[in-house]
Amino acid sequence: MPPLASSYYLERIRNAFPDLMWANYRRVQTIADPDHVMILLDNGIAFRFENDEETNLTRERTVLDALRSNLKAIPIPDYAFVPKASDFAGYHTIPGTRLSPWRFWRLSKENRSEAAQRLGVFISELHSYPVAKARSLGVEEGDASVRRRRMWKELFAERADELQREVRNVFEAWIERSESINHSYKPVLAHNDIWYKHIYHDPSIGRLTGIIDWGDVEITDPAKDFYGFWIYGESFLDEVLSHYDFGDANLKELNRLRIKGDFR
Repeated sequence: MPPLASSYYLERIRNAFPDLMWANYRRVQTIADPDHVMILLDNGIAFRFENDEETNLTRERTVLDALRSNLKAIPIPDYAFVPKASDFAGYHTIPGTRLSPWRFWRLSKENRSEAAQRLGVFISELHSYPVAKARSLGVEEGDASVRRRRMWKELFAERADELQREVRNVFEAWIERSESINHSYKPVLAHNDIWYKHIYHDPSIGRLTGIIDWGDVEITDPAKDFYGFWIYGESFLDEVLSHYDFGDANLKELNRLRIKGDFR
């Protein structure tokens, strides 16, 4: 649904936490209809508000609390500001800024290698969490990309005659490619959205400072937690995988093929 005015969210924060003091704020919203709205206060606290039925901050907080002792390589958010209402919560912001591609390439070779090592260890720690425990925390199991592929195939079957030949050829080629790919996997607890906007680092020292936005956590294909590293270059992905405990010789190629078979 369309989010509300910032004054609404600020008033809810004031009512829930009357002792919190701040002078200014910044609203973080990159699309018109987001799954959550974030309010960053100038006192270093970030509040996230649910904005659709699929977003579940209570589950996210529960999962993060359960994972905290397992994840040693890179910090994760700690929701210290939890009101009686369950649709929003706040945490002390992760220091630093997003590791965008241009910032990545400004890192020293040593810092890039350290980042790859820590990411590989971090994902190993995450994927080692028992799936049965994740289920007991309410984490959903499945593969959104499989559901998306099924939706596109059904839509294409219904509307193929209405499409221009060039568009129809693209769809047919994608369907053929997707069906030729091995989509089987051993499910793990995955962040499911690790990419540069959710990887934070401190530019002054060139080190990673946190992995944020756990709203898409899911029991799913382990390859999904490596998709976002291609933007930093294939050699960086290789280095991350070299520090991943559960990979094999086929993981990189499966990662590449599944991206191609996942119509985005």
